[in-house]
Amino acid sequence: MLRATLKGMAARKARLILTSLAVVLGAAFIASALVLTASIRATVDDLSGDAYTGADVLVQPVEPENRGDRLVRDGVSAETLAAIEANGDVAEVSTTVTWMVNALGDDGKIVGGFAPTMAVNWGDESVEREMREGRAPETDGETAVSAQFVTDSGLGLGDTVTAYSLATDETAYEIVGVYGYSGGRDSLSGSTELAFTTTEAQRLVFEGQDVYTAVAVTAADGVGADELLKALEPAVGAESEAISRQAYVDDLNAESAEVTSVIGYFLLGFGLIAVFVSVFLIANTFSIVIAGRLKEIAMMRAIGAGRGQIIRSVLAEAGLLGAAAAVVGAGIGVAAGAGLTSVVADGFLDTASTSVAIPWTAPLAAVAVGLGATVLSALVPAVRASKTPPVEAMREAAKADRPITGVTVTGLVVTLIGIAGIVLGLNETFDGDKTNLVAAAVGAGVVFIGVALLTAWLSKPVVALLGAVWSWSFAGRLGRLNASRNPRRTAVTAAALMIGVTLVTATATLLTSVKESLADRFETTIKAELFITGPVTSSVPATFDPAVMDDIRAVEGVDAAVELYYDIAQVDGTEQYVNATTDLEGGLDLFGGEMLEGSLADLQEGETAVNQYSADQLGVGIGDTVSMTFSRGTEAREFTVTGILADNEDTDGWYVDPAYVGEFYTPKPTTALVDVADGADVNQVTDGVEDVLADQPAVSVQNHEEYLAQVTVFFDYAIIAIQLLLALAMIVAVIGVINTLVLSVLERTRELGMLRAIGMTRGQTTRMVTVESVTIALFGALLGVGTGLLLGWIVQQALADTGVESFAVPTALIAAYLAAAVLVGLLAAIAPAVRASKVDILGAISYE
Repeated sequence: MLRATLKGMAARKARLILTSLAVVLGAAFIASALVLTASIRATVDDLSGDAYTGADVLVQPVEPENRGDRLVRDGVSAETLAAIEANGDVAEVSTTVTWMVNALGDDGKIVGGFAPTMAVNWGDESVEREMREGRAPETDGETAVSAQFVTDSGLGLGDTVTAYSLATDETAYEIVGVYGYSGGRDSLSGSTELAFTTTEAQRLVFEGQDVYTAVAVTAADGVGADELLKALEPAVGAESEAISRQAYVDDLNAESAEVTSVIGYFLLGFGLIAVFVSVFLIANTFSIVIAGRLKEIAMMRAIGAGRGQIIRSVLAEAGLLGAAAAVVGAGIGVAAGAGLTSVVADGFLDTASTSVAIPWTAPLAAVAVGLGATVLSALVPAVRASKTPPVEAMREAAKADRPITGVTVTGLVVTLIGIAGIVLGLNETFDGDKTNLVAAAVGAGVVFIGVALLTAWLSKPVVALLGAVWSWSFAGRLGRLNASRNPRRTAVTAAALMIGVTLVTATATLLTSVKESLADRFETTIKAELFITGPVTSSVPATFDPAVMDDIRAVEGVDAAVELYYDIAQVDGTEQYVNATTDLEGGLDLFGGEMLEGSLADLQEGETAVNQYSADQLGVGIGDTVSMTFSRGTEAREFTVTGILADNEDTDGWYVDPAYVGEFYTPKPTTALVDVADGADVNQVTDGVEDVLADQPAVSVQNHEEYLAQVTVFFDYAIIAIQLLLALAMIVAVIGVINTLVLSVLERTRELGMLRAIGMTRGQTTRMVTVESVTIALFGALLGVGTGLLLGWIVQQALADTGVESFAVPTALIAAYLAAAVLVGLLAAIAPAVRASKVDILGAISYE
């Protein structure tokens, strides 16, 4: 049987190679994801290992527990530094002063986006800097900048750059130097940097306090790191901590490991999706191949082969195919992962030095998944083949397709069970929001499985409907009939495409619904027509001078204008958002908020108002007292609750008098709302406000549409990323359509010969196969779109209480998916159509 299996594989090597491509792609994606993740982690670890080279111990402030305090930097005091320098076990000390700032480029806009702009003192030795042009800053009005900053800002040596932090005003600096980093790098992981004198860096980071972000300490000769740590304990004090340099590097590596693990799981998930799609392809291929070998299998049964031998023969073929394809895929994946490491390192880490790591799990997982998926896919066809009776060898007539009643009934029952779970979950039948959400999610997954089982039953009416579009021609009618002649085969082939389309449609539908919900809320609740704000991608919130608000209110056509401050404060020991404005009642009105109790009009110092949810969270009401510690505050303050607001995503949080904004994380306003008077020209008002803000380059004026586009840009990025990654599943689906059509052409060789013999031209034959291919692809895409819309609606309904109240259909994207399906069908039809059109008529008529 083994020899027979090998000879059979040799005779069908072309179709098996085509089938193996799906396994190769899936295994390659898994291996490359694991290698890429491990290599990025190793590269980042190596870069982290270069931090504070030569130091033995680092002294740094104790990390605050709450986020607001972490945003406002604490430092190592000058007294602690002096005590460290005076210690006899210390040979050398260097200081670091660094944190995020905003800097303006030559276009007057904030430089950078996701990667921050950092201020640092030139004496910092946390990394090795190499001056490329000019010199180091010598006075407080000078700065040296990283080469990446020159690229991103458009500024260079001799130019003037404006920079500021949240606690300082905009200050102009002369660029006196341009530097890079060890290894020829222009940046540190894509960030930009400005180096100042230590005193100026302290002004920007610590508001002029004589403190430091970190102190690097080198031990004297003969003193070890542990001995130095112990010797420094009296000098460090309670507000700072001393750790070994190795412990510092280990902490950096642990942080990077968390990020790279998330990326790795994300990529691995898409690899598994591709493998799952390939299961349909392989199962379909083996089903078609076995259907064409029924007489051969029956003959083997007639000469004594048992059912077990037939099963083992088919599984052996699948195993050999899967093993070979998985090994090839693992090799390709390892090489691709290593190659992508260089691309990622150069593009995101800005380093030409990479550390390629190949964990043993990468090739092992790729081979195991590829082999397992192939054998599992062939199991059902193998069992079916073993049931072939020996008498089949004497039959000439084609065997009728098995009925689809069983799988249809099963699919209907499964779908109804899933719908029941969805209905129960969305109607909050169970105790607890989490339980209801899980019920709806599980129901959605069950519905997806049910629809997949129903594809065979759905194929006939849907394919007939699609085929009506091109049934005007003889070739078109034949192509439609071919696509519907074997519902099982059509369903399995289309299912591979359906999975990918379902996932992208569901994701796009959900994210589009989120954007639509935001737009609806803006239109129905927010009364302001204009927003004054900075870019959402800025690492430091963009702020503006509150003094301009009076000038904005004086612009002709402005009915009202309100500025907003915010802070992340400690309220009764919990982290809460606290807001302030000079016109609390006006701000509430522009945001469409509502007071339930009390008033904001006469809110005084020592008084606070809060939304209902936050009040319930802390168990407070009118007349109760809460304790607040602001991010820049040095002591807790007592506030009496005098107002309760209705819950509203735009107005939730605590409200205090603007007298406290000096203690906020953002002492200046970050946003302003402008209400345009009835009948006034919005464009003219916009121009007038922009004129007022001419000296505030960090912010700009935006209407509803522009502001929405900015705050939802992350959703657009997410859709693009998911579509690109799911393209792999689409490629596997294309291979599936090609494979099915090639095998179908081989299976119908005699039929094609007869059609050619009675006058069918090569062009008609090509069109017939093309129509069949496009029909199958469109069928799969339509199923995917329908199922994806359903899943997207389910998730949207489950999230309705969180603010995703509107359901929106991504019409343009769906049209693109359907157009892509047509393209997939056309591309998949090329090879099979050419093969079919070149069938030798006489040879085909005599073909068995």
